[in-house]
Amino acid sequence: MLEVLLSLLLALSIGQAGLESANQAREAKNTTKIESVKVEKSAESKVVEKEAKQVKATSSKKSNDEYDWMYFEISAYTNGKESTGKVKGDKNYGITASGAHTKEGVTVSADPKVLPMGTKIYIEGIGERIVQDTGSAIKGKKLDLFIEDLDTALEFGRKKNIRVRIID
Repeated sequence: MLEVLLSLLLALSIGQAGLESANQAREAKNTTKIESVKVEKSAESKVVEKEAKQVKATSSKKSNDEYDWMYFEISAYTNGKESTGKVKGDKNYGITASGAHTKEGVTVSADPKVLPMGTKIYIEGIGERIVQDTGSAIKGKKLDLFIEDLDTALEFGRKKNIRVRIID
């Protein structure tokens, strides 16, 4: 059916364009087909390029299983005497080893040989934290989360084999 329509269009265009011979008509027909194929290929290649970009963007996102996870034992600490030996009013009360003020939801204490100061980490089930502190009991693969309230820190307790990954 398409072939018939093309032939009719070709016959009309021959009359209108004043083509002198059947050979010129065939050449015009072939040229038209080639141009239409080129257009189709061009549009097709744009679709392929677009799909390739989408695949690349999708593949840059990692699933949880694709990250390099480490396993840590995690406890909690406060600014108080029970954790730091300091009381309010003492010099450097609430100041971390990095010089930052302790902040719940941000500050975590780690062994700087394992996680250097300033390292941003993700703790599974807890969230993102920044290594801002060290502690005398925090050696190896141990973390100490800063929690403002003593009762909440005690309730947190000690958790073993918690997955942790480095963000920055």
